[in-house]
Amino acid sequence: MTLREALGGRWATHWLLWLAFYPPTTAIIMIRESTTPYPDWWWPLLSATVQHVIAGVIIVGGGILARRWRPMLPVALVAALWGASSLARAFVGSAVAETVAGVPGDLVFRAATWIVMTLAWGPALVYGIAQIDRRRALIGELEAAKRSLDAAVTAAAESGEAIRARLARTIRRSVAPVLDDLRERLVTVRQDLDRAAFVEISMRMSSLHDETADLVESTNPAARPSAVSRRASLREVFDVHLVRPWLTAGVVTMQTLAIMLPDGARIFGELAAVEIVLATVVGGVVLGSVMTVCESWPLFRRVRASSVTLAAAGSAIVATSWVILHSGIDPITWHGAIMLPVLGGGLLAACTVVIASIVIARANEDDERTIREVHGRIDRLVAENESALELERHRLSELMHGPVQGRIAACVMALSFFSADDTAPGALASITEQVLEHLAAASHDLSLLAEGRPPNGGA
Repeated sequence: MTLREALGGRWATHWLLWLAFYPPTTAIIMIRESTTPYPDWWWPLLSATVQHVIAGVIIVGGGILARRWRPMLPVALVAALWGASSLARAFVGSAVAETVAGVPGDLVFRAATWIVMTLAWGPALVYGIAQIDRRRALIGELEAAKRSLDAAVTAAAESGEAIRARLARTIRRSVAPVLDDLRERLVTVRQDLDRAAFVEISMRMSSLHDETADLVESTNPAARPSAVSRRASLREVFDVHLVRPWLTAGVVTMQTLAIMLPDGARIFGELAAVEIVLATVVGGVVLGSVMTVCESWPLFRRVRASSVTLAAAGSAIVATSWVILHSGIDPITWHGAIMLPVLGGGLLAACTVVIASIVIARANEDDERTIREVHGRIDRLVAENESALELERHRLSELMHGPVQGRIAACVMALSFFSADDTAPGALASITEQVLEHLAAASHDLSLLAEGRPPNGGA
């Protein structure tokens, strides 16, 4: 999956992504409007809801319209939709603040902060979700490919004699019931010496002779192995060990600051901004340290990667919370209490998105390459098995030509000759006994072939 495929794919304008944005954007707006003198508490909530609905109309509605012509949207168009939604949020928030609260709308600040947050989060979030969705399918595809490879290896290890016997068993399942039915039919009609019945049996034997030859050429029980894939769980998706934990921690820190710093500095002042920066950096350091320790110590390498990631993120949130509430940089404690939920949630969300964008994307590339290699090996094994199968078809055809097909052909000629109207009844009865013996011998030889043993000989 390329960057363009991810950013122009369905997740860029998906309604689920828009819906998932409602709680965090509402929390940001509630903090932003906490110092705006609205007449009632619910005005910021109403403003946030209206902003989100309009943003959804632009992103989701615009995406639906655009995908009528192009299933894969250009990245520039996706950027235009997300940029327009940011400006719409700024205009609505500014208009509500000026109209209802009677304060300056700060349109430039609102527009700038929404654009910065969109740039910091939009591409990474869309790309990360697309990679998570792709990995859920890739894990199942890789498992299915490995099962198919095991089946192909097993088939390729089968000996020529075993392939020939398997082909013969398949043919026997089709031919033996017909032979038994013809023998029973001959035993029934030989008492009446009904020449019409003998003619009918002769025609059926002739048809069976031709069908037997066709079965040898067409039977192919060694079809290409296939396996049904599944969609993996989210925990399996995040079971990927981090190769560069400090890079992950650094990007998480920057994304978290993009959410909190602009509004925190504007609303609560410089000291609160310093506290936000310090708390976020400390959280990033703890995040990187825990992931590094867990990756370097052999004891922790046996732990599931998703558990390590969750523990690292939890430790980072605890450290961030302690700094916000106990650093003393900003003497007003309630500032930190208001910002803490958004800061902790932002750090957790940033950790998830960054791991999906960097780590899971790399794991997807590795798995896609592995799947291609596995399918290439399967193709080679299947080609080798088909060559062996064709050789054993030819050998089986030669083995069946005399013992089985030769006997059936002899029975057809005998019945055709002796079932004429001027044939003596004694001769017809005699040849019937011989035909029954040939049919029994053909059935026996077919059983020997199915058991992998050479038949007794031709007719």
